[in-house]
Amino acid sequence: MLPALVAALPLFVLLVGLPLLMKPAVKVAPVAWAVTVLIAILYFHLPPGVTLLAALQGALFGIFPIMYIPFGALVVYNTLKATGWMDKMQGAMASLTIDRRAQALLIGFGFGAFLEGICGFGAPVAIPASILVGLGYEPMMAALVCLVANTGPVPFGSLAIPTVTLAGTTQLDLMRLSRMSGRLMAPLAFIMAFATVFAMSRGKGVKGALPVILVTGLSFSVTQLLVSNFVSAELTDVVASLVCLSATALYLSRRRDARPWLFPGEGAAVAKPKEFHPRELFLSWLPYLLLAVLVIAVNLEGTKRYFNGSAKGWEWMLVQFQIYNPGKLYKFTWLQSPGTIMLIAGLLAFPFLGIRLRTFGEQFGKTARQMVPSFVAVASILSISEVMNLALPILDPKTKLAVWGTLGVKQISMVNTMANSIVSVVSAHVYPLLSPVFGTIGVFLTGSNTSSNALFGNLQKLTAHGLGLSDVLMASGGNAGSPAGKMISPQSIVIAAAAVGLLNQEGRIMRQTIKYTIPYLVILGLMVWGYAFLFPHLVP
Repeated sequence: MLPALVAALPLFVLLVGLPLLMKPAVKVAPVAWAVTVLIAILYFHLPPGVTLLAALQGALFGIFPIMYIPFGALVVYNTLKATGWMDKMQGAMASLTIDRRAQALLIGFGFGAFLEGICGFGAPVAIPASILVGLGYEPMMAALVCLVANTGPVPFGSLAIPTVTLAGTTQLDLMRLSRMSGRLMAPLAFIMAFATVFAMSRGKGVKGALPVILVTGLSFSVTQLLVSNFVSAELTDVVASLVCLSATALYLSRRRDARPWLFPGEGAAVAKPKEFHPRELFLSWLPYLLLAVLVIAVNLEGTKRYFNGSAKGWEWMLVQFQIYNPGKLYKFTWLQSPGTIMLIAGLLAFPFLGIRLRTFGEQFGKTARQMVPSFVAVASILSISEVMNLALPILDPKTKLAVWGTLGVKQISMVNTMANSIVSVVSAHVYPLLSPVFGTIGVFLTGSNTSSNALFGNLQKLTAHGLGLSDVLMASGGNAGSPAGKMISPQSIVIAAAAVGLLNQEGRIMRQTIKYTIPYLVILGLMVWGYAFLFPHLVP
């Protein structure tokens, strides 16, 4: 038990530093990194050389491709914001209805899901919440609605980088993880559409808004299920949110409620729909429509091998080299990366929007400076993950000789040490109920599904092997449990509070969101248990 507690010390550092002391991740994560490296070398007796090289590979992976993806998305977003195009997009959506429940679904749920799909990292809560406040929502209500709504799309956010990271950390097949995560998240996303309206209007308000809830919830969840299972993880949120926004907007444009639901004391004239130009709406969405087309184009069966560098003569598309493990090369498909594709989509669309290249360059530099703290935090956490998953000996796949360590002398990883401890005290029939909790804890600690999967993904896999359970199901259970952590994560709540002007009232917000976290985890735990023992044939 003592080795498991020592191995978990970096996690305790994150637990104390982030939610308890409320320190920013950019300060806490490097401290946790130092603790991880020292424990690996001094307690687990891993060689300093291989430990530091593993830390380097984790950090590099945290920047390229992980943080490069939201960087590309935020460059385009900031460019659209600076030139007024994002305001036109937001104004058009706000003009469709004055019913407060429908606004919450369109902006908090649909538009929030779209922002989660393209960039994540706080934008899906901060931007919709600020729009809702501008439309007349009370700040507390706006924050609560957006935190509850921003659950369904989380595992596939930032062009599915949390699920991609889970695949990279666990070495499990990405498409299998995508399918299982989609099968868990689609029903939950549908339920959370109801929860979004319930958060602001309770049961009576839900009853009166059933048609628009069904349109929003079904359009998103069904599309999420289909894309995650039959197309790709990367496109899941982008396509599902676009379908959701289109279906909800079309429904609202055709159905004008004679008695819209408003907040107490409001009159129907409070938020009269504003006129908008359809051409401007199309142009404001053009970069994201091009993104969807280009991501599909480079991932088709006939084109994928060229863009991932596996086709003869196209090896230059793949950056790869050995850092510490010849069996686990560092790889970066730079042109196939959604970060690059987002930048290309923006550059193709900007001339049609009248945006100059100089403006793009200015926003590129501004975004790079803006994201330095996030780069440091995520690089540190991915570095921690790589070190915690380091085991010896490391063999050369070709020669079968030890590159690091000694043949016949096995040193298990820190994560394996924790997994063995869990296996010794938890029953196989109980663990499926608990697997989502690790995702929730990970996001509560780090504020990021990506970081949570990096920290706990391999723990889920190894524990599943020890208990005779499906590794894909347990890893996906943690992936699907992460949105529950998003609702109560100190970082998410601070972002929401800052966006609506409620700084220093984060505790009040958390007391509201935790009411939705617990039912979410109960439902998800039962779903994972059902897949494990009642419907195992439905697990990919």
